[in-house]
Amino acid sequence: MKNRANDLSSYYMTCKNYFTELHKKEFGSWFLAYYSSLKAKDGWILDVGCGVGQVVNQLVQNGFCAIGVDISPVGIKVAARQGAGTFVVASVDNLPFQDSSFASVGFCDFLEHTSDPEVCLGEIARVLKPCGTLVASAPNFLRVIGLGREYHWHMSGVKQKSSNLCNLLRKAVLSKLSPQMMRFEFMLPQLDPKGRGGDLDAICVTNPIDMKFRLRKLGIRITGESAAPNYPRGVVKMLGMVPFVRSISGHTFLVGIKVTCGGHREEKSS
Repeated sequence: MKNRANDLSSYYMTCKNYFTELHKKEFGSWFLAYYSSLKAKDGWILDVGCGVGQVVNQLVQNGFCAIGVDISPVGIKVAARQGAGTFVVASVDNLPFQDSSFASVGFCDFLEHTSDPEVCLGEIARVLKPCGTLVASAPNFLRVIGLGREYHWHMSGVKQKSSNLCNLLRKAVLSKLSPQMMRFEFMLPQLDPKGRGGDLDAICVTNPIDMKFRLRKLGIRITGESAAPNYPRGVVKMLGMVPFVRSISGHTFLVGIKVTCGGHREEKSS
């Protein structure tokens, strides 16, 4: 898995087509809920895994102070060219910022692309100010039901969905009875040189139970959760707020507040 993680890192640092595809994402459909939750009137905002900088540039355009961080110099170059935001090439498992630097920190479709999710979440919590807002948006690869298309093999097929449900139930029990056994799981990424693939390049099996468990351990109190954050008002929007539905649907959107000093650096997995 370590070799695949290195291949993945190299892919993001060099594949121009990947970032060309990212730039095609429509803001309202992909980023509106994330952008709206990330806004902070007082203090700096950090967008982790910022890609080509759509969110940061929109924030700065609307008068907010925002910084974007991404491991890829290719993505950062595109981001800086598109607007007036501040962008930094850096690995999220070792953020170049002091503790409690930001009023708001978030990531959108980032965590599934890292082989060190616990370390990255620890860094994100570390640089967030007490009482600051954390926004986390990621696919739920342990999806069982709809509220969106089945675009990844880990979300589709009766056999896989049955396995996902069992895994979610297992994690729910472990989180209560044996929290020391809670771990993110991983899968082999498929790297398309043309930058397409619908998250086939993902390596981490992100899901709401693992994400909420880890964030709470880091001192984040979850204040909002949805499986359909970008849907307009209606039945789908309401269903996405139902606790059981949002746990087994295809997306995880969390908003939280840092209530303790739980953020800290953790050792990278070997």
